[in-house]
Amino acid sequence: MDFASLPAAEKPREKLLAHGPESLSPAELVAVLLRTGRTGEDVVEMSRRLIADMGGLEGLARATTAELMQEKGLKKAKAASLAAAIELGKRMSQAAGGAGKDWRAPLEAKAAETRYMERECIYAFFLDDREKFIGESVISYGGLSGAFMDLPYFFRRAARLSAAKVVLLHNHPDGCISPSSEDVSLTEHVQRGLSLLGMELKGHYIAAGGKIFPVTGADFR
Repeated sequence: MDFASLPAAEKPREKLLAHGPESLSPAELVAVLLRTGRTGEDVVEMSRRLIADMGGLEGLARATTAELMQEKGLKKAKAASLAAAIELGKRMSQAAGGAGKDWRAPLEAKAAETRYMERECIYAFFLDDREKFIGESVISYGGLSGAFMDLPYFFRRAARLSAAKVVLLHNHPDGCISPSSEDVSLTEHVQRGLSLLGMELKGHYIAAGGKIFPVTGADFR
């Protein structure tokens, strides 16, 4: 049965309205965003192909708007709608803990966010003397070969927030859970610098595959 001849209740948008979004398959959810297909390919078929071409949902989550627009049938409006929905999902998945909350929650949220990133970045999470979260900063937007920490900015930020302790997190896009020699050296350098400011490095962690692994500090697993 082709899409046009489907009963109205079986079409993705009507199915969502009647039974909720959880009743839809991934392809049907994408079809709701795309709204229409193209000549010779209905919107659900196009959505299935798109997910397959991108390497599944994880690949789709990593796709840039430019990459989406290279797919057959995806022009600016459809690519923009899909990219916006993906970004909204990422932000909602990472929404956790504000100031005054336990510091582990924002780290876990950031690990989930960076799961789909292709570049390595370094993040700092600042804590008060009771180890409550008081703020965070991106210390480095890395290149394809790695990230280089802006130490002067990092120390200024820690001092401005009057942080007592700091936690570092950086992602490994390749999924490796083991610290590199550079990770260990950076940890030691930051520890020395913070001690001169009367602060403590609470821990340094690696985010890989949405999970957290220690360079130093308590194991998250």
